[in-house]
Amino acid sequence: MSEEKEKTERVPGMSRRELVGGCAVAAALLVLGGAGKAFASDGDFLRPPGGQDYERLLGACVRCDRCRSACDREAITVCTVSDGLVNARLPRVSFQFGYCDMCEGAYKCIKACPTGALAAFDAETDKIGVAEIDPDECLTYILSGKCDARCVDACQWEALWLDDQGRLQIDQDKCNGCGACQFLCPSSAYGTYSGSGHKGINVVAVSQN
Repeated sequence: MSEEKEKTERVPGMSRRELVGGCAVAAALLVLGGAGKAFASDGDFLRPPGGQDYERLLGACVRCDRCRSACDREAITVCTVSDGLVNARLPRVSFQFGYCDMCEGAYKCIKACPTGALAAFDAETDKIGVAEIDPDECLTYILSGKCDARCVDACQWEALWLDDQGRLQIDQDKCNGCGACQFLCPSSAYGTYSGSGHKGINVVAVSQN
């Protein structure tokens, strides 16, 4: 058995086609070199559980799309060139169509990753990101508390509550960025009042390197 074939077979659940495709992407990025860096972000986008170490994700991910396919909640999509050229096709989290329920501890995206680009993740201590309130979009601020505050009930981490004025508050230390609040927020629904493109509550990336 050749060394190349042996290495391919060591990668669990990864086809030769996926490996070749991933290597082609990596090679193209190396060719771009400094030009690619000019179009790169600093990894300031939401990443799937286990992908919080940006350098690890960038170096190990072969853009095989296995993590996205494994996500039952449709919370994983991929980066485009607008996220930085070197980030193109890296997995990213979006709460437009779903949120991350951590697969109730199963972390299917991590198990599906054939290269170890997604590391172990502990929802009690690790964060996908943190939620932030946008007072210009949040209905509890705009309509004086005329909101059913479904985000509060959706939060399994007890990070959200309403103050005495019926306005949404958040404890970011408790938030792990699962996105349930953002996904269920009734404000704006991507047709925002202010034109910001934000909902009343939005999860943003945090540096964890």
